[in-house]
Amino acid sequence: MANSRSIEKKDSHSTIKVVLFCGSTGAIEVLEKFLMNVSQKNLRAALVVILHRKTGTRDLLVRYLNEKLNVMVKAIEHGVPLEKGVIYIAPAGYHCMLEKDMTLSLDLSEKVMFSRPSADVSLESFSYNLKDRLIAIIVSGANSDGADGAKCVSRRNGKIIVQNPTEAFAKTMPSAVIDSLDKVDHIVTTKELYKTAAKYF
Repeated sequence: MANSRSIEKKDSHSTIKVVLFCGSTGAIEVLEKFLMNVSQKNLRAALVVILHRKTGTRDLLVRYLNEKLNVMVKAIEHGVPLEKGVIYIAPAGYHCMLEKDMTLSLDLSEKVMFSRPSADVSLESFSYNLKDRLIAIIVSGANSDGADGAKCVSRRNGKIIVQNPTEAFAKTMPSAVIDSLDKVDHIVTTKELYKTAAKYF
């Protein structure tokens, strides 16, 4: 029986897909609209949210989303395993990475693009371990965090979906990702983000 459970766990880890939602200034509103389309039934992936936020805002956002959504929302703690159908919120003040065993880890190393968590750090780490099972979404933000990470996602055959900069509150972040790549899989409006991402999970 123990062996069967081990095999089942390994198989689920080897097939799980992850939506990595990254943003900064103006991203909360985009995230909320995106999540209004999500339910426990249709979220057939793990959803990890990386936002530039002030330290101390983690619990308020998690509590707010748990009250508003019909999906489990968790604050990321070091070593927590990824599960399909769960939304994970990265805490302010920590980089968030994905380990080989599909657990999430938190790191206090230097800020990247003045940010911790950094989209670049997460995109590189998640793409390394997930390859083509990563669906990266980059939305509104006032700096270019995410552009270097998006290159890693592209090299490892993950999908990249970018909010159309023309409608973003702060266009720098999505524009930087678009400019850094020869090809982005999708450039869409906020309204189209969920439908586009859902094609891949």
